[in-house]
Amino acid sequence: MATVTRIEDEPSLSIAVVPPLAWMAGGAALADLVVNRILVPLGRDTWSHDAFAGLDTWGAFARNLSAVSALVALSFCLASLSSGKSGLPISARAGIASFGWVLVPIVTLMTFLPRGMTRVELVLAVAGLAHALILLLILAGLHWRSTRATSAALVLTLVASFSGVMSMIVSLVGGRTYWEHTDRLANAFRWSGELAYLAVPLAVGLAVAIPWKEARGKAALVLSALVAGLVTIGMALWSHEVGPDLPDLLYGATRLDFLPDDDFVLYAIPLGIGWAVTVAAMLSKDPVDRQMGAALLLLLSAGYAPRSPSTLIITVLGVALLSRAGIALAQRRRER
Repeated sequence: MATVTRIEDEPSLSIAVVPPLAWMAGGAALADLVVNRILVPLGRDTWSHDAFAGLDTWGAFARNLSAVSALVALSFCLASLSSGKSGLPISARAGIASFGWVLVPIVTLMTFLPRGMTRVELVLAVAGLAHALILLLILAGLHWRSTRATSAALVLTLVASFSGVMSMIVSLVGGRTYWEHTDRLANAFRWSGELAYLAVPLAVGLAVAIPWKEARGKAALVLSALVAGLVTIGMALWSHEVGPDLPDLLYGATRLDFLPDDDFVLYAIPLGIGWAVTVAAMLSKDPVDRQMGAALLLLLSAGYAPRSPSTLIITVLGVALLSRAGIALAQRRRER
């Protein structure tokens, strides 16, 4: 009698590959970070009106392109994770599909509507749906027993996401009730989440296998070191250019504010390491490693605890790719 194999037990090859338009979303999100959150605030008072208007136009294009391509890529992720081939329980697949397919059309509508027509209630609903979906995606990635480093990256991402949310909730509720410990508790949540966010690339770096003795591995090492150096030099030049305004500008770009104002330039160290790991993973032969590189590209470009719908959807896509990578690694280990 022939052996009957359940479709849930068959590994899905597509879950190990970066979905369509995910790379475009990552590149556009990086352009959005550089143009809208670094160059525009930096040159607001120094550039000519024509140059500033042109830069603002390109920034709007990058922001819209990142949101649209992220929505398409996230749709592919939702389809793969909701299918039986993902190996997830039906409850997990139903939860991901329910929250995901409600979030995608809402953010799509908000992307094409004028900002003046976007209500605060709708933004809050998107934030709630996005973080609920992030929780379900991370639990899906942890359902399969993946490598320890990948599981650590997923847990750190969960801590970063929900610490940011708890910080915002404590600030809102405590501010209305005039609770004396509001700032202290909100900062504790925020700073713990920020440390977890900065530690995610370190965990991914431990999960990525780069053949350092091969030509491709050596090229990845050289390019990673170059990227880390460029980030460090860029932070130093940025600090020299803006002086005491660096904390405010860096917070606007990445929403990081754990370090004291005088030591903000030290963010160049974890950010340089994070971008170096991203480049190394993107240059890997392994499609799963490349998917983790794409996830880091999205998470680092969106920044810590984003609040706008366009950057939230980038974060959700990054978490989805990280979850898919964890499932793919676990399936690979199970085959062996």
